[in-house]
Order: sequence, then C-alpha cells, then structure tokens
Amino acid sequence: MQRTKSMPRRVPTMAAFGLLLAVVFMSAAARAETPDPFVRPPDLEKDVRFWIRVYTEVTTDQGLLHDDWNLGLVYEVLRFDPGTSPAYRERRVADAKARYTALLKRFAAGSADNLNPHELRILHAFGDKATPRDFRDAIDRIRFQLGQADRFHEGLIRAALWERQIASTLTQHGVPAEIAALPHVESSFNLEAYSKVGAAGLWQFMPSTARRFMRVDRVVDERMDPYTATEAAANLMLYNYRLLGTWPLAVTAYNHGPGGLRRAQEELGTSDIAVIVKRFQGATFGFASRNFYVAFLAALEVDRNADKYFGPIARLPDTDSVVVELPDYIAVEALSKAFKVDMGALRVLNPALRPPIWNGSRLVPRGYRLRLPGTLPRAEIAAAWERLPPAQRYLAQRNDGSHKIRRGETLAGIAAASGVTLNRLLAANGWGADHTVARGETVRIPPPATRAEGAGAASAAVAAVVPVAPVNATEASATEAAPESPPESAPVPAPKEPVSQRQTESAALLPAAAPTGNGDTTDYGVGSGDTVTVQAAETLGHYADWLRVSSQVLRTLNKLHKNAMVTLGHKVKLDFSKVTPEQFEATRREYHQHLQEDYFAGHRIAGTENYSVKRGDSLWIIAQQHGDLPVWLVTQYNPDVDFGDVRPGTVITLPQVAAINRQ
Repeated sequence: MQRTKSMPRRVPTMAAFGLLLAVVFMSAAARAETPDPFVRPPDLEKDVRFWIRVYTEVTTDQGLLHDDWNLGLVYEVLRFDPGTSPAYRERRVADAKARYTALLKRFAAGSADNLNPHELRILHAFGDKATPRDFRDAIDRIRFQLGQADRFHEGLIRAALWERQIASTLTQHGVPAEIAALPHVESSFNLEAYSKVGAAGLWQFMPSTARRFMRVDRVVDERMDPYTATEAAANLMLYNYRLLGTWPLAVTAYNHGPGGLRRAQEELGTSDIAVIVKRFQGATFGFASRNFYVAFLAALEVDRNADKYFGPIARLPDTDSVVVELPDYIAVEALSKAFKVDMGALRVLNPALRPPIWNGSRLVPRGYRLRLPGTLPRAEIAAAWERLPPAQRYLAQRNDGSHKIRRGETLAGIAAASGVTLNRLLAANGWGADHTVARGETVRIPPPATRAEGAGAASAAVAAVVPVAPVNATEASATEAAPESPPESAPVPAPKEPVSQRQTESAALLPAAAPTGNGDTTDYGVGSGDTVTVQAAETLGHYADWLRVSSQVLRTLNKLHKNAMVTLGHKVKLDFSKVTPEQFEATRREYHQHLQEDYFAGHRIAGTENYSVKRGDSLWIIAQQHGDLPVWLVTQYNPDVDFGDVRPGTVITLPQVAAINRQ
C-alpha cells in the first residue's frame, strides 16, 4: 500500500516486529500443512506395504501367493530357478494354490489339529471370529503376484533419462510432480514395453485412448515417444481430475477409465479413495483397478527413497536433443545422410517412427518433429537442409502403387490424396480426361511428386526450417505444416518381430495396467420407464433406426408434432417391441464410438482453455466459434453442465484441438 500525505510515518515497535514474525511463521506453517494431493489413508496402508514389498524385496524369479482382497495375508513366497519356463512356473503356482485350498477347506470344516507354525499363522490371520464361510470364500481369492524388485531397480536406473523432461512437462500442465512415478507401475520406464492387451510405451497407452492425444497409426506411433507420450499423459490426467475432482481418483481412472469412477462416486456418495477401493463393486472394477492407486503410492515411496531400498543407484545420464519440424515428406535414409547422423542413433532418438519408415516403404511425414543429437550445431543443421536436394523432398506420402476405388471416390480426389496431379494419374493408367471408373476398379498410383517437380520453390521451405530449442525444456515448432491429405486410420498392429518376455511383462506390474476406456463418461444406458437422455449427435431418426421402428412411432409415443426435434438433455421414451434395451444400448455405444474414432483419426487434444459463457451463447455457437469443435466433445469435458440452461458467466472447459497429418 502506498503511503499518502495524511498517513503519519510509524516506527515499528518490538511488539509489531514480533507480530510480523508470527505472521511469517504462520504462513510457513500453513504452506507446510498444505494437503498432500495423494493421500495415504490408514485403511490402505497394508495394501501399500504389500506393493512396496513386491517392488523391493521379491524379484521376477519369485512371487507372492496371497489373498487378493486382504493383501496383508501372504500364504507363501514361491521361488523359481532362473530360466525356468513359464509353463513350469504355472504348474508350481497351481500346485501351491491347491495346497492352500486344501488347508482352507480344513479350516472351514473346523479341523485345526496338528497345525505347524506356518499353518497357525494363516489361521490366526483370519481372526478369532472367522466363520466357515470366511475360509470357503478365501479359496477363490488365492492369487499369485510375480515379484518386481529387479525390474523396479532397472527402472530407477533408466528413469534418469527422462526425469527432467517429465518434471518440466507436468509442471507446465499443472499436474502434481508425483505423477512422474507412474511409469514405474506402467512400464518400469521401458520405452519398448508392449503389453499383451496392446498398451505401449513409457505410459502404456491403449490405442483408443492414445488417439485422443497423439498420432497412432501404421506410420507413426507417438506412444513410443517419451516426450509426446508424457504430454498426452499430463492431458489425460488433467481430464480425469476435472471430471472426478481428486488426484487419487484421477490416478485410478488412468487404469479404470473416468466413467467407472464417476459411477462409483454416484453410487457411494463419496470421493474418498479408501471407501471406493474397498466398497465399489463395479463389474470391471477388479483387482487391477482396486490396486492401481496403492501400487502408485508404493512406487512413489520407493522412488523417493531409492537408496533406502536398493542402496546407491548408478543412474543413466540425462541426454539432450534438438528438434526440427519437417516441411516435406523425406526418406529417413536421406535425413541420416543430410544430418550426418547414424541410422541407429536416429532410430533411438525417434522411437515413434514405425517399421515402414525404417524399411523405406514409407517416408518420414511432413510436420513430424524429428529429434537429432543435442550436440549437433545449429549451423550444421541449417547446412543439412542445403544438402537435401528438391528431388528427395516429396509433396505427399509414398504410396503402395495401386488403389482400389471405394464408394464415393473420384479420380481427382485420389490424385490429390496421393500427392499427384490428375493428369499424371491419368497418364500413369493410359486414360484420357473423360475416363470414368467404377467401384472396385484398381487404379495405378504413380510416385508422389517431389519439390523438384512441384510448383513450390524448395528454397523457401529450406529457409524456413531451423532447429527448435533443445529438448527436455519447452519445445517450440520451427515450422507449421497443415494437413492436406486424409488420415491413415488403419488399426495399429502389434510388432511383427517377436516381443520378448521382458518387453511384455514390463507392462504387467498389474494386469491390464494401462489407460482404459476412451474418456467418454456419457451414460448411454436405458433409464426407468424405457427412457433415454438425449446426447450430442443423436436424433429421433437415430433412435428409430436402432429400435427398428418408424420415427412416427416415437413421435406418437412422446407426443411430438411432425417438425419437433429432440434436444440435448431431454428424456425420450422408447419402443422396445423389436429390440431389447441391451441391443439398443450396444448399438448406441457403437455409434458414438465410431463417431469419436473418426474424429480422432485426424485430430488430437493438445490442451484445454476456460471459457466464460456470454449472453446469447449456445452449446452449438460455443463449439463452432472455438475451432469447430464437435458438440459431443464439449459435453464430455463438461459433464455436469446443463447446456440447456447455461447462464452467462458460467465457466466451462474447452479442449484445444490440433489437426494431425496422418499420411
């Protein structure tokens, strides 16, 4: 506050000075007492200790036979000779389960005579009030957990490679720093981790979830890039947090999906992670989902106190790289030669590029952020572009050489998508300008045009390409490349080369420990009275098609005149004379799944922004004015907002969407 002429100067007294010190100390204490975003409830402590034991005491040549509900009850530590086959280990586990099944049956029958100390320990673990049913129920809960101590130790060594980058990214997104420990649970910081269910990379994204935030196709799989995948993980965590309101639930949703956790909140009337873990009985909320948060807490504890559990860790050194954004499609071999970077080193720095790039059947796509060694001088990078002749820089992706005509396609459209002129396409097939084609006919596609053949001046593009700031800090694009071709949305296959057991198991600290669901928390179920709540992108015609009845039947049932439209958020009564509610729900979900998959084949979520609703705004107007967003995507980010009655001044969250060039 600025002193005015009417304010006399005051000399601080000792009392005032003491008060000032008290305020300072109180502020410091208040900061010290700031709630930890990741609570560790006493009711979950024994579960956390179980996972700490798994991560620090039991190796992958050992495992714990335990009760899958009461993790404090460990029946036995099984030990295997190194190199024994999976089949042999499975037999050992099955034999051990059979032994303890027999023991629990004895307890259920009331037979507790001649027990050895080990058997007595198990009996006492059930308490003095255990009933025969308690013992019988425990039989189905006997579970085996493979140890992870050696793998966790390896992960601690590898983690140093990306710790700085991960910390920077999380900070920039406003995500708690503790989330940096999550890859210990997901992949042991193994970039090549590829699970049996299709999750991949450091953060173990499933393809459906990943496509919301990054490019995943046959040419580029950004799940394998630790930098891009970390950005995606931060955005996913923020999305979960905004929907669920607490970080423990946001972490759990990383495995289970936010929709299931919102149902848990509604059913139990709480956001308490301990209550939800112990009481929620969702159909898919199994062992992995129940234990994901406590496993994360255990990994966080071990990561913070690595020397305590493993002694001094010889961590790998952090590495720097520099990024350039490609203005054209270029063969990776040409890039290697131009930048004078060994192909092996280039492959290590760019793990998102898939095999078709490395075997030469596809080009590194335009707009791709190529990583180069950080030691490469900027002047050398600029000179490298001069060594790339226009004849090696293509205007479109390399094609397969032929294309079968699909419904609605034209030769002009095929030519544009293939990066060739219509005249060149016609000439390659020996056709005249008046030639027509039929669906199913095969068209020969000539190679895409190069800069030397195209109309654009190569020198202009060369001058625009400069290296971006060194990575592990915030990266800015050197150029902007707009997508001009349709996306390549074919499903991503698992690697053709055999995946090693270590690669597969590295993602299996918990079963299916990967982001599941597609981020859609919408309730597509049929409610009481055979009614549904209208969701975005749905019409009365959709309902009629899914129900196999006419629209007029539904209009009559809902007393709607012939021009009336159903509106978002309203209830509509349905006619189930031709299909069951279950069939209707399945068709409805499939429709929305395809709708979202089609959109994310060419777009990704890069962040969010807050928007204050103005007078005259509607959901449609807001979506149109902010990047032509799909209405359904806006509603997904604001599931608790009634857009039929939204008031001026209401703050909503809008996703920031970027187009992806997937050729």
